[in-house]
Amino acid sequence: DDKEDDYLIALVKIRHPSSESNNDDRHATIKSAQVIEDYQTVRSIYINSQSLASNELPKFARSAVKTLPTFHTDIIHDEKDFWKLVETWQMLCNTIRQSKRTQLNSIVNELSVSVAMQAKGPLELPVKRKNLPSDVQRQLKGIEEHASRDFIELGMDPVLDFQEILELKDHKDRVEKLAGMIQRERSRLEAKESLIRAFLEEELAG
Repeated sequence: DDKEDDYLIALVKIRHPSSESNNDDRHATIKSAQVIEDYQTVRSIYINSQSLASNELPKFARSAVKTLPTFHTDIIHDEKDFWKLVETWQMLCNTIRQSKRTQLNSIVNELSVSVAMQAKGPLELPVKRKNLPSDVQRQLKGIEEHASRDFIELGMDPVLDFQEILELKDHKDRVEKLAGMIQRERSRLEAKESLIRAFLEEELAG
């Protein structure tokens, strides 16, 4: 960004950690199995679903997710080892964020250079946004805002959700919070996989 004197302004919404706790040991066992199953499914989809991975991630990110470790359900019940799973999921969130940022930068740079090349005179690199036509600047801003909204809806923020986990006092609440995050990503990926399969089947039928 060329406007070095600008400050970013954010609207902050206070997040209230859940205080509910479940003392049912059988339910806790089922929950721990579900968390690990969801995690392993997400890991498997990112590693093995080539059509989805190539659509979601650049090459560097595809290589990164292949190094994600596997876990056993015992890790859920160990309050100390549990943080290894939390840290791994945060690493995945960071990887996804970086991949989305890379894709966005590629689109913005390609459009900026394309427009700059149409102007008279030598091409100056890097292209300064303030030198682009106002309509192009608005277009770039719209692209960035749309990408930001998409990422928020993705639910893979590597900061806020994990801050909430840190603030939770009860281990079961932490497990519940992480379980929801992982389950949401599994549902999203499986839905995209279904759409991709339907599209490929339609192409083959056509």
